[in-house]
Amino acid sequence: MANNLRPLRGVNHSGKATTQSLAATQSTGDGKQRTIGDVVVGTVQSAALLSSLPVPAAIWSLERKACVLNTAARELFGFSENELREESFWLERVHPDDREAFLSATQRLIGGESQVSCSYRFLPKNETNGFWLREVSSRSGKETIWSFYNEQRPVDNALDRLAQVEQSLRALTHEIGNNLQVMRGELDLLRLSGKIPEESTAVIVHGITHVHALAREIEEYLFPQSVQSRPEDPASVVSAVISSREKAMAARGIRTGVVLKEPLPKVPLDRQFGRALREVIDFSGALLPAGGELNIEAGLCRQEGHKYIELKIVSSSSASLQVEEGDVFTPFSEVNGYRPGISMALAQEILRRHFGKIAFRKEHTNRGIFSLLIRVPDTAHNGAQT
Repeated sequence: MANNLRPLRGVNHSGKATTQSLAATQSTGDGKQRTIGDVVVGTVQSAALLSSLPVPAAIWSLERKACVLNTAARELFGFSENELREESFWLERVHPDDREAFLSATQRLIGGESQVSCSYRFLPKNETNGFWLREVSSRSGKETIWSFYNEQRPVDNALDRLAQVEQSLRALTHEIGNNLQVMRGELDLLRLSGKIPEESTAVIVHGITHVHALAREIEEYLFPQSVQSRPEDPASVVSAVISSREKAMAARGIRTGVVLKEPLPKVPLDRQFGRALREVIDFSGALLPAGGELNIEAGLCRQEGHKYIELKIVSSSSASLQVEEGDVFTPFSEVNGYRPGISMALAQEILRRHFGKIAFRKEHTNRGIFSLLIRVPDTAHNGAQT
């Protein structure tokens, strides 16, 4: 395709400045004459600003025949301004199928548009494969164009790589689970034959069970299964979870209770929500190694114009809680000998899937509060008037 860019005024097709260009003056909007010296001063000032920008950028003459690049642009393209002095150097590095769009955008700027943008495939220096480049260009006065560049990596390749990673991780967690089951079976045979002490078997089995559960958590966290949601009463879910933990909590000296501050509407929930709630309650119980109180308060609140069901899980102790707020959702942390693995991070992710939020704060040194917010859809079914 031929180069349809008009040549720079005062510059011949060889790119060399003519005698006429050096003596030329330009008329400004106020009728004053601008000398070539005025243009040079303005260009030097613009170049100083250009060099301070952290993103790839360039200052072009209006007809794209002269250019100043900043450091980020030189690194991205691999060449300097001296090489751009060659006839049609930039255009020749634009993919032939994309040159028409590139030339059209440039002609729109020359025609008076203040800003244009276009994407095209571009071949940098000393490279055999190009990349997609997005350019946003703006007119700056009558003589110059400011252009900003962003490399766009092919989406298809990125998705392919992501699919490969997902497939590999799925296979890894599945393989871990299979091998652990085989090890568990062999240990059972050794225990029954008396070749390994019962105490040793119990320790090893505990470790295998823990790693197996961790592998399942990692798989669920990275690749959540699609689970059918249905309208549920959150108060019923909370009561069921507390009932399943009440006896174990009491054995550790932890008193539990649920306070329903007002009737709650039904919201779409799935079985994973109950799991997330159990993880949070178990962690809250781990904050009370010497016993204490674990209470859940349920009510409604509004945030940013949306209605939420708020569940407050409050751990209170006569002693200070040995936990830092920033460590609660950190994978593989340890609190009073309790190792949640990634269960708290998984609980956080499950709540996000329900358009919810979770946060933890220490109200006092001996009182910690989990706040769980569950978004109430506008079409939620109300169990009672609220």
